[in-house]
Amino acid sequence: MSRKLKPKPSLPVAKRQPPKWQRERNLVLFVWIAIPLIIVLAVGLVGYWSYDNYVAAWHQPVAKIQFEDGNKTTLDMDYFVKMFRLYMIGSQQTTIDTTTFPYELLSELEDDELIKKASPELGIQVTEEEITEKIKGYFTDSTPDGGNSTDGGNSTLSEDEIANLYQQWLDRVRLSDSEYRRVVEATILREKLAEYFKGQVPTETEQVHLHAIMVDSMGNATEVRDRLLNGEDFATLAQELSLDEETKPYGGDLGWVPRGILFPEIDDVAFNIEIGNVSEPITTTKGYYVVKVSEKESMTVNDNHRTILTNNKFKDWIQEQRDASVIAEYLDRDKINWAVDRIN
Repeated sequence: MSRKLKPKPSLPVAKRQPPKWQRERNLVLFVWIAIPLIIVLAVGLVGYWSYDNYVAAWHQPVAKIQFEDGNKTTLDMDYFVKMFRLYMIGSQQTTIDTTTFPYELLSELEDDELIKKASPELGIQVTEEEITEKIKGYFTDSTPDGGNSTDGGNSTLSEDEIANLYQQWLDRVRLSDSEYRRVVEATILREKLAEYFKGQVPTETEQVHLHAIMVDSMGNATEVRDRLLNGEDFATLAQELSLDEETKPYGGDLGWVPRGILFPEIDDVAFNIEIGNVSEPITTTKGYYVVKVSEKESMTVNDNHRTILTNNKFKDWIQEQRDASVIAEYLDRDKINWAVDRIN
C-alpha cells in the first residue's frame, strides 16, 4: 500500500514593495489632498464660530410681539444693544444696574412697538415732517442727550450746520438716520398720547381732604383704629406710628385728593366714608392703612394731580395693549452680559 504524501507547506512570499519613486509620489499626493481638506475644515470651523458670535448672535431675538390683529414684530439683539448704548450716552451715565435696567429697557422698547401699532386707533400719528422738525429742534434748542448744544442753542443755524451736527450725533451713538428717526417717532407718539390722555382728565371733580396712618400689619392697624375710636388724636398717632415718611411729619394729612391718585382700595373707602369717621383697616400692596376724611368738595384738579392722573390713564392704556397681545421675551443673564460687553 502506497503511503500518501503530505503536501509541503507553502513558503510565505514577501510582498513586492513599490519602487521608492512611487512611494514618494503617493506621499506627495496624500499631502496635496490632506492639507487642503484640513484647511477647509479649519476655515469652516472658524467661519461657523465667527458667524455664530459675530453674525447670528446679533440677530437673536430678545422679544417677539404678536399683536391683536395677528401681525408680528421681533426685537433683536442688534436693536437692543443700540438702544442700550443710546440710553447710556443720552443719560451720560458711565455705570448702570444691569440686574434691573435691561429688563426695564426691553419693556420700554416693547411699549414703543405697542404704541406705534395702537396709536392710529386713537387718531394719533406722526409724519416724517414732524420727525424732521423734532430732530432739528434738538440742535437749535439743545443736544439730543439733553445737554446744551455746541452753539448754545442758536436757532439761526443753517441747514448744513444742523445736518453736520446731526451726523456727528449719529456717529457718536452709532445709529443710522432711519434707526434714530424710529426713536424720535416713538418719543413724539408718547408726547401726543400724553396730551390725548390729559384731555380726558377732568379739570374739576369731587375730592376728599384725607388723613392716613400706614402700619405694617393688620394687627397694628386694628390697634390704631381702636385708639382713635377711644378718642386719641389722629395727627398725634400718625406722627408716632405712621410708616409713611412723607406724611408722618404732617400728622398723616394728605391734603385734597381726587379719585385715582391713591390705591383703589383707599379710594373705595375714602369716597364712601362719612366725614369725620375712622375707616376699618385697609389692606394695600404697600401696607395697612387707617384713614379719615375731614372734608369733601368738588374742586379744581391741581397740575400735579393732573399729571399723575394722565400718567395713570396712559399706563392703563398700555396695559390694555399688552393684555391684547402675546409677548414672548428671551432676555436672560447670558444675553445681558453679551450685550453689555458690546455697548462700548
